[in-house]
Amino acid sequence: MLIELIREKPAKSGAVRSKVKIDGDFFGYGLENSAYMFPNGVYTLYGRTSPKFGRNKVYINVPGRSNIMFHGGNTADQTTGCVLVAASRDGETISGDLSDELFNVVDAAANRGEGVALEARDDNTKIIVALGVIGAIGVYLLNKER
Repeated sequence: MLIELIREKPAKSGAVRSKVKIDGDFFGYGLENSAYMFPNGVYTLYGRTSPKFGRNKVYINVPGRSNIMFHGGNTADQTTGCVLVAASRDGETISGDLSDELFNVVDAAANRGEGVALEARDDNTKIIVALGVIGAIGVYLLNKER
């Protein structure tokens, strides 16, 4: 299973808005604080019980940092490195915590024996499927600034 965190350019306020997709389907919105963002890349997701919240949450580890959580919140100043996930967005504010639903998706995949990866990337990275001259299919990542 692939969960995509497709980031927009940081706002002057430091908020980084994003869209969250699961296997290509829209799931919700993300919000991060640009001062604490982890680098774009592909990471393994896992679920566990949060010591702070006492509930099941989704986490990732990245080089130099661990236990980055996906949890609810409304504004970028409510996170110091985690990703806020929600159902709706209005400017730099999100609402409708989806972190429990995200955990359920990740947990169900793990119970089926599937690996779960997170791909964090900028929204200006496009995935294009092209047909070659003899009909071979190639997948190319093009980084083009808008």
